[in-house]
Amino acid sequence: MGSLRDKVGTMPASQVEAMAAAAELAVTELREPFIRTSLRNLDRLRQLFSAAMYRADGWRAEAYRLAHDLKGQGTTFDFELVSRIAHALCLQLAVEPTEGDAARDKRALAHCEALRVILTKDIRGMGGEHGARLLKILSIEP
Repeated sequence: MGSLRDKVGTMPASQVEAMAAAAELAVTELREPFIRTSLRNLDRLRQLFSAAMYRADGWRAEAYRLAHDLKGQGTTFDFELVSRIAHALCLQLAVEPTEGDAARDKRALAHCEALRVILTKDIRGMGGEHGARLLKILSIEP
């Protein structure tokens, strides 16, 4: 079975261009549902990090899954900054916290708020100078 490059190389340029345009249209059509779903997921993440005393078993796995989904999908929809911040949130969740790690929860809530602003303000890519400053504030390597 040939590689994708081999297959595309044998297609007429117009067919490749049509496929690329169709893919871009699909991403554009799915961007708004992605934002709406991501904002709902961020609400859930904020709940998980705000209610330390009332967390059910498995809360960290749920939080990790929500952050990991954002990490994976952000770049697809041209929100690279979302992916970068969500990745940092995943790393925080991967470390076993001490009982009642309030500092971790506070950092995580700051990450969630940054993600909410990026999505609601439709800040694409890495967000330019503002995105770089935000990463610095959150102590995330650029």
